[in-house]
Amino acid sequence: MENKKSLFNASLTTSLYLAAAGILYFVLMYILDIKPTGIFKPILIGIISLAISIVILVIFLKKYRVSQDGYISFLDAFLFGLIALVAAGIISSLFSYLFIKFFDPNYMKNILEAQKEWMENYLSSKGLSEDQMQQALSKIDQQANMPLLKSTLRSFLGNVIFGAIVALIVGAIMKKNRNVFDDQKSGGVI
Repeated sequence: MENKKSLFNASLTTSLYLAAAGILYFVLMYILDIKPTGIFKPILIGIISLAISIVILVIFLKKYRVSQDGYISFLDAFLFGLIALVAAGIISSLFSYLFIKFFDPNYMKNILEAQKEWMENYLSSKGLSEDQMQQALSKIDQQANMPLLKSTLRSFLGNVIFGAIVALIVGAIMKKNRNVFDDQKSGGVI
């Protein structure tokens, strides 16, 4: 029981670092006015964010594994990552909601307008008709009209699913089981 409590506490500590790094990354992009528009920029922004999360998760998971005599099961490694990523997702979603609600209510509108402008230029360069362009752009308008709470919850749900996948992968890589012939309690297996 003590082991599970320490796993939970270590995971929550990790989530604070993950959330702080994510919030810092968001604020930096906001200050530098980097908007996820186009095709490759959102992918690059996502890859950098994922890399930051994985590095922090691996560092803290290694630290926890060392505190457990250098061993951790796949289940515990997965739970560590899942708890850390979900808790960080809750904190980050709450920050995003409060930021958009009170600090910059036009933030999402500005992002979607920039994406819409980029898409109009891109689609017109491909020679699409006006009707085809309007059909594609109407999807962006639907996102712009989505209530903030619904958008935040949808984003959080996506983060949970993606976090579970990352936790599975990191857990599988970081697991380290005891050797069956290295039983320290009984003096070894003969």
